[in-house]
Amino acid sequence: MSEVETPRIGVFVCHCGHNIAGVVDVDKVAEVAEDMPYVVFSTHEMFMCADSGQELIRQKIKEHNLNRVVVASCSPRMHEPTFRRVVEEADLNRYLFEQVNLREHVSWCHMRQPVEATEKAIDLVRMSVARAAKLEALPIKKVEVTPRTLVVGSGIAGLTAALDIADRGFEVVIVEKDKVLGGAVAKWTHLFPSDQIGEQVIEPLIDRIMRHEKIEVVRDSKVVNFEGYIGNFEVTIQNNPTGAERTYKVGTVIVATGFEPFRPIGYYGYGESPDVVTLAELQEMPRQYELFKPSDGKPVKKIAFIGCVGSREPGTKGHEHCSRHCCSAVAKAASDLRQRCDEVLVLYQDIRTYGRGHEEMHRLARGRNVIYSKFPPDQKPQVTIRKGKVRLNWFDVLSEDHLQFEPDLLVLASAMVPPSDIEETANLFSLTRSADGFFNPEHIKLAPLTTHTAGIMIAGAAQAAKNAHESAIDASGAAAKAVGLMARGKVEIESTVAQVIPELCSTCYTCVSACPYGAISIDKDAKPQAARVTEAKCHGCGTCAGGCPSSAIVMLHSTDDQILAMVEAYLCTPQEVTGGNA
Repeated sequence: MSEVETPRIGVFVCHCGHNIAGVVDVDKVAEVAEDMPYVVFSTHEMFMCADSGQELIRQKIKEHNLNRVVVASCSPRMHEPTFRRVVEEADLNRYLFEQVNLREHVSWCHMRQPVEATEKAIDLVRMSVARAAKLEALPIKKVEVTPRTLVVGSGIAGLTAALDIADRGFEVVIVEKDKVLGGAVAKWTHLFPSDQIGEQVIEPLIDRIMRHEKIEVVRDSKVVNFEGYIGNFEVTIQNNPTGAERTYKVGTVIVATGFEPFRPIGYYGYGESPDVVTLAELQEMPRQYELFKPSDGKPVKKIAFIGCVGSREPGTKGHEHCSRHCCSAVAKAASDLRQRCDEVLVLYQDIRTYGRGHEEMHRLARGRNVIYSKFPPDQKPQVTIRKGKVRLNWFDVLSEDHLQFEPDLLVLASAMVPPSDIEETANLFSLTRSADGFFNPEHIKLAPLTTHTAGIMIAGAAQAAKNAHESAIDASGAAAKAVGLMARGKVEIESTVAQVIPELCSTCYTCVSACPYGAISIDKDAKPQAARVTEAKCHGCGTCAGGCPSSAIVMLHSTDDQILAMVEAYLCTPQEVTGGNA
């Protein structure tokens, strides 16, 4: 290496409060790092991601003329963008930064082995320092953004997002798989806590949508093909009845596909009697003062609710989550119906009325003599149906007694679950899903509305079970993200992409078939022909490089030299230079 190229590495070890320092001897890690090759500064700090930690990095880069930075902290998934921004603010290329995961990979998984955890932390830092010495600056690339957004779904989230974007002067295409707009909210006879009919909320939005010059609505249709990259997506929409297709170019996408109410077949007699209905089906009944039994049309005098049906079931895939809205919705419905029915009973395992004004609904229901009875989670109520009558048997926790009730109507507060076609949607837009089946955000705290596919946002119940109010808030946030991208005109794309060495390429098409993002094609106009990477589509996953039999593909920022340097640093402790505080 020449004098100009000689790495000057700074190592910053984070305590992460007690998350790392409670197990790992961070002082020792920082001390050992001082003697690692090319390290000219090493320290530890309580929170590297805090303002004070960020300022420390900026100061030391200038003070010690650092040209590489290694931060040993939490997962890069959480704070790599943060630290890249910090080094850029100190006039250092963002790709000359390296992050070591000491929290998830060390302290959290070895919390009862502090000595061994510290040794592992030192090894990981040594490996990252070796890799950092081989890092190269990469150019920051930008692409043009098409000023149009695709909104998938026309529930309250989709409509709100579309209007927010269109009101700011950008074009919107809404695609809805049903014949009508409005989603679940349009079907509901009342919303809490405002006590509005769903139509009263949705109809004004739909009216504005249909009259807005910047919005195009495509109903009874679905997305059948989706290609491209942030700012330059190409989407094909197919009409369900006719099969006719139309292609649109869009710059951003908001997925607002909502939820489906769980149909609890096999739960509490549902499907055995028409007098056992879900909360969603109760919401969809005609809005009138008196409630009538579905079986014989007689007035309902006694009604019972059972909470957490298909929700909060440990070990049952897709049903372990809390559906959040149910407790408040039951309180509102029970309170309203108590004025029309002689007896209203709510069976629950827990009550979670968490939102603004929601606890007041629970108090109102109690004040109107709605009976709340708690049952043990491991002793669910039993429902029997004989001669058309519904009978409830359960163990009441407070009275410690077995009780019985015969309601005219039994309402099951069933779970919010993802739409039946969510897997198809996930594959189409390259989205990941959480354990409850809904879409994963890029980061649950720092980026709850964006996804790992740049340019695609999620809003409302597409991300998790939530009520209409929360969905509308999400929608405005996702719309702001989309507008922010389009307003720039150009957006940055990742530089850590695959690069083909044409001289080594044998055009075997292995990389073309292996790439999950369709980023590689064969350039038949080149002489000789060779694979070509569309960098804006490339996600840097490395699948093509791993599969190439000719070693003709290099992963920028993950080159063979950089990876082998880490392996050698671990296996061969004495380095090529003794380093340290040069």
